[in-house]
Amino acid sequence: MFDWLTPELIWFSGGVILIFLEFAVPGVILVFFGVGAVLTSILTWAGVLPGATEQLVVFGVSSLALLFGLRKYASRFFMGGSTEEQDDEYTGKLARVVTEIVPGSLEGKVFFEGTDWKADSLVSIPEGSSVRITGKNNITLIVEPVNLREG
Repeated sequence: MFDWLTPELIWFSGGVILIFLEFAVPGVILVFFGVGAVLTSILTWAGVLPGATEQLVVFGVSSLALLFGLRKYASRFFMGGSTEEQDDEYTGKLARVVTEIVPGSLEGKVFFEGTDWKADSLVSIPEGSSVRITGKNNITLIVEPVNLREG
């Protein structure tokens, strides 16, 4: 009845689904399992992996090898670059403190480019102060107080 449903087709379909799911699920992990499934599909189709045990071993080993060997490089492709490149857009620009910044509390906020941003600093900075952005950690700007006469 389902003669067309071969192991090669199952592995290939599963691999393609996992690769496409990577775009919906964060983390850059599923793509490697998808590529492992496609590789297993090709080797099964070529007759190299006749049994289910061999197929599962090749799938597991290839997926994990790809994951640990290439994840760092693939993350740049799927996530759009490193955080250092993203920091350059903000680093060195001035902002105004709208909620007092207390080191490590993550309650502080600054007004920058028309929006309030969470902010953190190594020192306490009172509301109304001017700050210079020194970096970014996810959606939190890292800032330092600035003397307006120097900037």
